[in-house]
Amino acid sequence: MAEKELRLNWLLCGSLIVSIGSSLLWPLTTIYLHNYLHQNLTTAGVVLFINSLALILGSYLGGIIYDRDRANVRRWLLLAIFLATLAVFLLIFFNGWPTFALLLLVDNFGGGVSTTLVNSLATGIKEKSSRQVFNLMYFMQNVGVVIGTLLVGFIVEIDIRWIFITNFVLFLFFLVIVYRHYYVPKAALSHVSPGQPTAQQVKRTPVRYVIVIFAILGLFFAIEAGYSQWQSNLSIYMESLGISVKNYGFLWTINGLVIVFGQPLLNKLLDDWLEVKLVNKIYLGASLFTLGFVTLLYAQTYVHFVVTMIIITLGEILTFPTIPALVDTLSTLGEKGKYQGAVSIFAALGRAIGPLVGGILIDGFSYQVLFLAMIGLMALATVNLLFVAKINLSKK
Repeated sequence: MAEKELRLNWLLCGSLIVSIGSSLLWPLTTIYLHNYLHQNLTTAGVVLFINSLALILGSYLGGIIYDRDRANVRRWLLLAIFLATLAVFLLIFFNGWPTFALLLLVDNFGGGVSTTLVNSLATGIKEKSSRQVFNLMYFMQNVGVVIGTLLVGFIVEIDIRWIFITNFVLFLFFLVIVYRHYYVPKAALSHVSPGQPTAQQVKRTPVRYVIVIFAILGLFFAIEAGYSQWQSNLSIYMESLGISVKNYGFLWTINGLVIVFGQPLLNKLLDDWLEVKLVNKIYLGASLFTLGFVTLLYAQTYVHFVVTMIIITLGEILTFPTIPALVDTLSTLGEKGKYQGAVSIFAALGRAIGPLVGGILIDGFSYQVLFLAMIGLMALATVNLLFVAKINLSKK
């Protein structure tokens, strides 16, 4: 009998299912806290911040688990997904204040562990290159975003509880798939021994690469801090301009459609024809994110928000799958879990601090001040990476 291991097709199937479930919930989190549970934007920001801390803790733990207990990763992954699934199940019945926030915390902790473990497992798949694997995962996640955000506007009009029910069913389905198919790839186990660690296992990532990795992570933090405004505070801003929740949700459908149709074209152009380096794709993507927030300073109509979303989505296509792929190429085999965990942690930090700082800036000043702060943060982080990479990646 052939030895079981995770195949790319099941990895992509899992990414799709989780993405559909998650995209039913996250576009509504701030709206639910503000409109249904009657909490102000600062309180909503605090809730998102604390929940992101749980995600960070889970991501950190997931990285440690992968590097230290790789042979048993499947068991840990099943436990993490079960925890998240249980939390979503309880949300069906207990979704008031503050129970909603507490169960969301449990969901995020389980999600943090599972996301890092899945991303780390992805580095062991050798059917395609690391760049291709993460691009395909990202593609399937955004097919899920299209489906999920297309459904969310219709489901919420029936009864918001159906959001939790649908989410639970999808997570349960993912749990079954992980149980049946998420075995550790042979390439990830090839240097793992039950006794003393081999040289491959203990070999550390060169310091100059570590410096570049943390500059990349700093930029990822800045991008996620800005991007989190779209998933939180901008929903309230658009409502204040007379734009409905349904139309806000449709923006994420547009986001997913641009990714589904635009990512293959951009990858063909930049990877196959122009052979653009991974780090240069990140520079270009970060510049588009910054440009998108510049246009937000003048956005007043729905059409303007659609155009801005398209600009930011193009930046997302170039950065989100490229960052874990570049970090993978810079890190050694024995530290894959550590640095993939760091990718999840810095992204979660951005999503944690972004809504909280955003809520404070909006309540204390204005949305325009928030947009200017995000523009400055992303521009500074981009320049820092450009400087650090120029020095450290040019060394022989």
